[in-house]
Amino acid sequence: MKILILPNAFKGSLSAVKTARILKNALKKKHAVRAYPISDGGDGFIDFFSALYPAARKIPVTAKNAFLKQKRTSFLMLPDAKTAVIETARICGLGNTPAAELDPLGASSFGVGEVILKAIEKGAKTIYVGLGGVACNDGGAGMAAACGAILSDKKGKTLSLGAIPLLQIKNLDLTPLEKKIKPVQIYAVADVTNTLLGPHSSAKVFGPQKGASAEQVKLLDQAMSRWAKAILKASGRNTAHVPSTAAAGAIAAGLYGCFGAKLLLGADFLFQKAKLEPLFNWADLIITSEGKLDRQTFYGKAPLAVLKLAKKYKKPVLFICGDLDKKGLQRQNYLPSQLAVLTDYATGKSDSIRNASHYLKKICQSI
Repeated sequence: MKILILPNAFKGSLSAVKTARILKNALKKKHAVRAYPISDGGDGFIDFFSALYPAARKIPVTAKNAFLKQKRTSFLMLPDAKTAVIETARICGLGNTPAAELDPLGASSFGVGEVILKAIEKGAKTIYVGLGGVACNDGGAGMAAACGAILSDKKGKTLSLGAIPLLQIKNLDLTPLEKKIKPVQIYAVADVTNTLLGPHSSAKVFGPQKGASAEQVKLLDQAMSRWAKAILKASGRNTAHVPSTAAAGAIAAGLYGCFGAKLLLGADFLFQKAKLEPLFNWADLIITSEGKLDRQTFYGKAPLAVLKLAKKYKKPVLFICGDLDKKGLQRQNYLPSQLAVLTDYATGKSDSIRNASHYLKKICQSI
């Protein structure tokens, strides 16, 4: 049997690269296998480009994380030495942050702006910013501030970092930012199609995973509404209901509104970049994966792109996930032929995360 393996990362457990390697090694003795790690802009974005461009260089830098602590991180410079790849999940990501340490109202995207400036200093003329898996929901306000934007209240006082100060925003001056990023084209590569505001807003859908309570979600929505109005006044760009502006704690909205970035849906863009579609015609079975299969999967995540192409080519899909929310499968047009859930094999959720590679190999024994 010919098997095409297109795994996304198991967040907090296995990267897409490691998952691809484990599945390929477990299946290649009995089957013809091709394996390619995928990403949608979130976790694994740099890994995807590293696999696509083996000569690319990782540039180590120091930048603030979501909680404004200095941390070591990196961005990728492609072989042309003019194109940089930045992964927000590596800068202000959720990672393995304990729930008690999450701070949805105070967390900031400031570090993303720091890395953008460092990429420009290294000669980048084109920057792809992979969006997803972050711990902040400040709409990219911190990122804009790091690049020189001035955010102030009605008294002209500069706002503090975080989402909650945006409730007081009155003026946004983008002139210093525009001078710094003027010669650079930025692409915001989003992992979801949700809009900044509305029924499926950044705060409503993704706020809870960043630790936001129901009351905090309302405050975040209000803050993003004020932020959208400030951006519209400053740049003329209306970010409120543009698809994908909710991505990465609405950093996408900041990139689009303040930096003039072009928005791209990550899964579609990266599949085209890697020329993966022709492989669907070759395969007898498609295998994809994600840490949790739920309704967020169907908002534009990488596995959804796999499911769409599999349906187009009438190929069966085995979807391996760490955990499953069955409600997320209701009323969906693209569903896998088979499901394998690691928690069904493990003694519990923590065991499935800790020993994911063991359970992946176990699943492969029945293929």
